[in-house]
Amino acid sequence: MKGSVKVVLVQESKTTMQRAQLFHRMTRLSRNPLIKMLAEESKDLVLSDINDTPRACQAIQDDWDSNQTGKSMNRLTAYNLSCCLRKRLEMHLNGPVHNRAVDILLTGCEVSLWLAEQFATDLQKAFPRLRTKAISSNKLLGLYGQELAVPSIGFPYSPRTYDLNDAIVVIVSHSGGTFAPLACSNLLQSTTKNIFVVTSEWDTQIGKQLRTMDGLLDASWDHLFSSRIFSTEVGMRPAEPCSVTVAATQQLLTNLFQYISAVILSDERFRQVVAATISEQDLRILEKCNRENIAALSDIVGVNECGFAIKKQISAEIDLRKAGNLWAEHVLENAKAYIMTFVYIFVTVVSGYPLIYAISYACGLDDTSNFVHLIRVLDAAIYFWLPQINVALLRLFQSRELLHRMGCRTVAIADIPWVAQSAEAFLSKIFACSYSIAGINVLSGNPNDHFVHRHTHRVVRGALVLCGRPDGRLSALATAEATVCLSVNQASSIQSLGGTCESITVGHNPFKLPLTKFGIFLKSNRPQFLCERMLVEKDAEGKRNEDDLAPSPVDQSLQCEGVKNFTQDGQERHSELNMALSSSVHLLPQKTRSASALLGAYTNIAEQSDRNRGCNGSSEHSSIDEVLYSAIQERSWSNEGKKLFEALDVNSDGLLSEDEVIDGLYRLETLFLEDHTRAMFKVADGNSSGHVDFDEFLKLLDLANIDGDIKVPSASRDERGNIRIEPSHEEYFGETLRKFNAGKTQNNVEFRLARSQHFSQELYESRIASLQRFVSMTVIFHQMGRRVEQFFETISFGLLGYRMDRTHSIMRIATTASPVSGADVRHRMNQLQLQSKIHYSIHVISMAYLRYRARKQSCYPEPDK
Repeated sequence: MKGSVKVVLVQESKTTMQRAQLFHRMTRLSRNPLIKMLAEESKDLVLSDINDTPRACQAIQDDWDSNQTGKSMNRLTAYNLSCCLRKRLEMHLNGPVHNRAVDILLTGCEVSLWLAEQFATDLQKAFPRLRTKAISSNKLLGLYGQELAVPSIGFPYSPRTYDLNDAIVVIVSHSGGTFAPLACSNLLQSTTKNIFVVTSEWDTQIGKQLRTMDGLLDASWDHLFSSRIFSTEVGMRPAEPCSVTVAATQQLLTNLFQYISAVILSDERFRQVVAATISEQDLRILEKCNRENIAALSDIVGVNECGFAIKKQISAEIDLRKAGNLWAEHVLENAKAYIMTFVYIFVTVVSGYPLIYAISYACGLDDTSNFVHLIRVLDAAIYFWLPQINVALLRLFQSRELLHRMGCRTVAIADIPWVAQSAEAFLSKIFACSYSIAGINVLSGNPNDHFVHRHTHRVVRGALVLCGRPDGRLSALATAEATVCLSVNQASSIQSLGGTCESITVGHNPFKLPLTKFGIFLKSNRPQFLCERMLVEKDAEGKRNEDDLAPSPVDQSLQCEGVKNFTQDGQERHSELNMALSSSVHLLPQKTRSASALLGAYTNIAEQSDRNRGCNGSSEHSSIDEVLYSAIQERSWSNEGKKLFEALDVNSDGLLSEDEVIDGLYRLETLFLEDHTRAMFKVADGNSSGHVDFDEFLKLLDLANIDGDIKVPSASRDERGNIRIEPSHEEYFGETLRKFNAGKTQNNVEFRLARSQHFSQELYESRIASLQRFVSMTVIFHQMGRRVEQFFETISFGLLGYRMDRTHSIMRIATTASPVSGADVRHRMNQLQLQSKIHYSIHVISMAYLRYRARKQSCYPEPDK
């Protein structure tokens, strides 16, 4: 600039014409849907963020609704991502992909990275052959953005470990301006063009870089339709402790997970190539829980999705804030004792009448008494132990534990990784500016893994432990809750002088652990899963047996063999019986069980299921019987499949054409769409001959899921054959499965049906229930921090007040620092682009030479020697 800046002031109201260059450089700040306004001023920015959580999550769900396809920018971005994903999966179908190749890469820093890691974990479980990785942006910047790579000691990351060429990259950065993710958005353009970002609004620094990349690729294309930005629409939040930003990002990633799953499951070829373990039923259950999650969040924060306060005498918010108040008193006791000590010393020294001396003087003793030295010794002892005495008096007055240590408190947070780490970051920032006399230490760990090893030796009298418990009422999570409860009990059983830590649990299973201070129970706000329903029915059956009641006609009819063919009359009959059973079961509420009791109940059901299959005797005989049973079932189905194959083979040529298969499955009333059936036929027809033999026909039946003991209803699809993400409308999850399998004669079918919901229960825990626990922890910690903040502001008349929405670093999430330099990014980006072009050129030349040599050998074969 040569030391000078030229500024031109233009007032629109006084200009008669607008210059084209100036007009195209202008950005409308008002009434611009792509620019979010700053949040309104508030005395408590952290509380405003927490209260805005239900509204933000509801807005994201509405934006992702299928009815908003033509209006939602997120849906447009999701469509572009699905195009990249389909292209990537086509590469898997056309030939083997290098084993170092990464299909989907997620990256970010701090909270964004922890959310991305959970998303990558769920995606990898749902599609085991879809190679999904989550790597810190700092590590990527250190590996690929430096002339001398920063070694990732302790991690299996190096430039030769993973191949990122043409990988789908999702950058998670709520601010859109964090240094390392921003640098990665430039750096990774040299290896892939499939880069997307999850951020808070459309106009961010990373979004700008990605739009610039589109302009460099093709200047003639309207890049509005190649959107690369997923937005939570939460905008910039001035408060540094992250609450609504975390919840909104988790919500958007949940919707993105459902969308990716629907894209893959809609094509049978993709379903097979990634070995999908998720089903359409799992998506329906997840969507139902996702929609009901808004009501659960509203009950937790005390504000609904419209922003209105919920006034209830009994709610989770009341219990959460009571816990926050209790822990705030623990933190403030030293400050209050200090003030009490100051007042006592000031009054007694100025007046000249310490406590014991004043009492003795009132009793008639003077300075000439023989007890004057004893009185002075007692007053000196009071001065020496006055802080401890005041702390004890406070605890007695407030009915708190007397044997806790007197000093700085330690808060240990135990939950799954992303919840524990995010809650630790939130609480640390809440108390970042608090005074040392009211400061805390914050720790976190996974109670299913290393929490006991890392932190139980740090448990002392007065340590505060907050633990999130999975919902052990679900069979897939019963062992997880039992493990968590064991960790909490081990920490709470460590005693010194008769005292131990003060532990609080947060979860959905309404059972209080004996060694904890108290438990906070969240409302489920979801239908029961089939395993829960089975326990309710089992309890009702046990109650009837205790009362010596004869089996009802409903029970007797349920024991009869149902109709095997799924006719309309058969389904109506089973529906009537199921409704009658439901009315009888609802007379008994769900029994409250501990984690160990739930685990034992489900274990008993599993063992009973095995006994019903004839697996008696020793474990060796049991395993042999199971193998024989499976073999017999497989042989039986093979014989039935042979008969079906011969029946469908109209021309008796030993092969089935595509039309013969479609007509046959239609006559079987499998409810599959014609396009869906044609896709399955192409997958089964491995040699693309247009016909399938018997073995390929069995593979097709396996894809159609009509060969197993369990029949599953077909998915809802649109006119193009794509799966619709619709919520389940069942009274309890699995009601439709029971109807479809009403004619099964095996007694173990229902437990197998319940076991088929295990993955959906895991998704409920990782995507929904964990979010509710995180928001609950933010409510506790906010109440705790707010009480401490208000205390200093009140006693000092505002002079010693501080803001808990700030930290000493004066850095919001938008300016998070990076330990890795980005000075070499531009140079390395050009170098990687050149290297990629060279490798591509070598590949093209090699393939051309191989084709040339093959043609030459075909035209001029070598003579035999």
